[in-house]
Amino acid sequence: MSLPEQHKAIILSSNQSPLDLSVQLIPTPKPTPGSAIVRVLSTYIFPYVADIFTSKRRLLSPIVVPITPGNGAIGRVASVGPDAVSLKEGDFVLIDPNVRARDDPSVTMLPGFMILEPRAQKLMDDEWRNGSYAEYARFPLENLFPLSEKILLEKMSYSVYELNFMTTLIVPFGGLTDIDVKPGETVIVAPATGLFGGSAVPMALAMGARVIAAGRNKERLESMKNNFGTAYGDRLDIVTLVGDVAKDAEALRKATPDGQGADAYVDFSPPAAAGSTHIKSCIMVLKNEGRATFMGGIHGDVSIPYFLVMAKSIRIHGKLMYDRATVVRLIGMAEAGLLKLGKEGDLKVAGSYGLDEIETALEVAAKYPEFGRAVFLAP
Repeated sequence: MSLPEQHKAIILSSNQSPLDLSVQLIPTPKPTPGSAIVRVLSTYIFPYVADIFTSKRRLLSPIVVPITPGNGAIGRVASVGPDAVSLKEGDFVLIDPNVRARDDPSVTMLPGFMILEPRAQKLMDDEWRNGSYAEYARFPLENLFPLSEKILLEKMSYSVYELNFMTTLIVPFGGLTDIDVKPGETVIVAPATGLFGGSAVPMALAMGARVIAAGRNKERLESMKNNFGTAYGDRLDIVTLVGDVAKDAEALRKATPDGQGADAYVDFSPPAAAGSTHIKSCIMVLKNEGRATFMGGIHGDVSIPYFLVMAKSIRIHGKLMYDRATVVRLIGMAEAGLLKLGKEGDLKVAGSYGLDEIETALEVAAKYPEFGRAVFLAP
């Protein structure tokens, strides 16, 4: 597949308000050793991404400009670097945006989006600056994962947009695998009504767990119960939190099988939840040797029932994103039908837009802050 000399890409020219995005014709990147060029077919638009572009949402450092933004995507390999031994032109792939430094994998960043630790600024400034909001994008070979067209497109009839839900589901899957969630275990997800907390619910269900989805939005929780619960065999219960430690802990415990407590707890608290009481309530409900993983965005301190954690040998993990093996496992679950995408899993495309419609796409995406409805770019 020959690469065009130029291609269309979205360029963010300022990281301050008002939003400054434009579609420009720029040189098409060339493959280098360790990389491949991908023709982007669909890319996920986070509901809050406009606030990141204008620095209204706090990051480790402001997004660098000018830049082509991006998120996880689905695409087709257009050209590979000289050292590729497995990937080839024409391969249908999932594009994992979680780029790691090759000499220190603990240094991670998301091209065209954000750095996840200070040393990653070098990657953002230079080699992996631009993301997937373009017709063509360059990514490391190890960030491209082949997908079975025969199974996913032909047999299961998923669209390239529905497949893109995997790029969000992989985040909670990283935490769930890190605390070794097993089939038949009971997992609390809280808060469960946001983007990543919401995605943890069907992900844990797909892993065979019983799930208790907790949050303050009763209407959204009931919708999840009716949809995700039905899709995965009625293993989902919901608890509406009231903000009282003891009352919430009691309600959560009652929702566990025979009131015996939960095996694991996944937390995706947003920055605004720093003073919330739900973390303490959820930890109080864990069984002996229970596990908790913190994957949210709280920047301050939180209250932990110290003596209880010690007495019950509870393990509390922090988890940033996921590793490469987790992506491979997630794709296998989707291709085996264990992880349900599209309508079968109550995952619906709220809209798809071309590059020239980026501002409309961002406005529509902001209307769907919860998981299960999403907007995509179709470069």
